[in-house]
Amino acid sequence: MAKKRTETLLAARRGTDTTWHGTAFVVEALVLLAFLAFALAVFMQLFGAAHVRGAEERQLTQAVLLASNAAEEFAATPQAGSTSTAFDDAGNELAQAAGAEGAYVVTCEVTPERTQGGTMYRADIVVTCDGAEVYRLESARYVSGAKAAGGGSAGAASASPTGTAAEGGDGA
Repeated sequence: MAKKRTETLLAARRGTDTTWHGTAFVVEALVLLAFLAFALAVFMQLFGAAHVRGAEERQLTQAVLLASNAAEEFAATPQAGSTSTAFDDAGNELAQAAGAEGAYVVTCEVTPERTQGGTMYRADIVVTCDGAEVYRLESARYVSGAKAAGGGSAGAASASPTGTAAEGGDGA
């Protein structure tokens, strides 16, 4: 039996005795390409969310460090009044209070409560960055009337990130 000669390539592909083996490969490649694009999109979203979370954690860590430094300064020398100091990302003090973008502003408000035996100083330390509160720390120090010149005291502190209250403290 002799094979019939086809005139064109298109006619040969439409013939009953010819098959194209590359069709399955092309379909499989397209499915794999679609899966790869979907997987890349998911991983990009995960890495983006991890980057944002890391930046938030760095900001919170820096705010905790600055609030702790302000609390130690308050514990050493409690003075009534309000102070505000600006710091950069590295913790260096800035000349302008909130002039730089990304600057941390540490505000410490100290209120004295006089009693018969001495004075209880309460400090509310707030760290803000770009106008948003990042960390809040409340601290207290008691200075007795007899030991005010000598520096005897007892203190307690409680901390809260982003304004939520936390109880606890330690006495010295």
